[in-house]
Amino acid sequence: MADMDMGIFRSLIPSFSRLDSLNLSGYGEPFLNPDLVSMIRLSRERLPASARISLTSNGTLITPDLAKEVLEAGLDGITLSMDSLEADQFPAIRDGTPLKTVTECLETFVNLRERHKKDSFHIGISFVAMERNIQELPWLIQFAADHHVNAVWVNNVLPHTEPIIKETLYDSHSQDVLELFARTKERLNELGVNPSIFRLLAVRLSTRRSGSGMSKLSPQERLALQCVQEVSSEEVSMGGILASMLQVFERDGIKFSNYLKIFDESQGLAASRNLELHLPRIIPRTKRECNFIMNQTCFITWDGWVRPCNQLAHDYSCFHYGRPKGVKSISLGRVTEEDLKAIWDSEPYRIFRENVLKFPFSPCGDCGLSDGCGYLSPDADFFFDCNMYDQPCGDCLWSRGILNCP
Repeated sequence: MADMDMGIFRSLIPSFSRLDSLNLSGYGEPFLNPDLVSMIRLSRERLPASARISLTSNGTLITPDLAKEVLEAGLDGITLSMDSLEADQFPAIRDGTPLKTVTECLETFVNLRERHKKDSFHIGISFVAMERNIQELPWLIQFAADHHVNAVWVNNVLPHTEPIIKETLYDSHSQDVLELFARTKERLNELGVNPSIFRLLAVRLSTRRSGSGMSKLSPQERLALQCVQEVSSEEVSMGGILASMLQVFERDGIKFSNYLKIFDESQGLAASRNLELHLPRIIPRTKRECNFIMNQTCFITWDGWVRPCNQLAHDYSCFHYGRPKGVKSISLGRVTEEDLKAIWDSEPYRIFRENVLKFPFSPCGDCGLSDGCGYLSPDADFFFDCNMYDQPCGDCLWSRGILNCP
């Protein structure tokens, strides 16, 4: 969108003494900022000696001289985006960039680390896992280990365009919900009920006229409802459970099983080569939590707005579990107008963090009615979820372990 200027960056200096890490990455390529080297040098001078400075780059603008410059300025680690090792596939994913450009950049940093005897300099690879490249992951692990990389970060793709939806690997339902539905399916078979009955039943029971709808249920529908009441619990009997049932019964479990096998193989390879591997979830975790808030992290935009996390750092549109979703950023102050510590200690920010740590938000990812939910409409701003919380965290893929950032 734009570059953060040095004036805004200097306004952060009073807070540097309290930091344990600084990541100079945003929604864009850090090396496009002409002041990047100066920012690294200034940060190194003002941060505690133990604090680490890192960034993520696509590697296309980094010459050997520039790599040496950022290393000498005080950069402690770099993660390079590498979504394929196929010479044809890499430029298809990365908008024409030759694979050789990034592999040479990686080798430059590895050689500089050795030449300058900076063993603590951390080199990582970031890999966005998709349908088209997931089979390459074990190969990438071997490549990373052979090139003395410290860590591989694997992330799921968040589709910003409709064609990318087919590239997603992750399921929409947590393991607890999948197990619940498996028990439901067994019970349905015992009762002789066709699972397809849940679609109509869900619509009928979610309308305002549900009272009259209940009196007109067919014998099959009554059995289906009885089955849900038998196997569900208060914790997972959310509003969309009926509509979710048909989705789960029709899901391709073999596909998710294959993805998990590739992750297991990659984990074993990484362990055998002493390589740090960070994998996202394919089946979302049931217990939702926010690593940004738990780790006391905040995101500061190029123009100085303080925002709580990656999901809410800017306005954007995406496709969430195949449905369109609009996201509006949340600002809690601006460092050009107020000290970062004062913003952090403010009542709105404190309440925001307390709510997220408790995480009482509606479990939108497990809700079968989310496709038609007015609270999640891409055409309207989010006001509150169906638990009446005005923080849009219930529909966050980071909280479920699906998205995974260095």
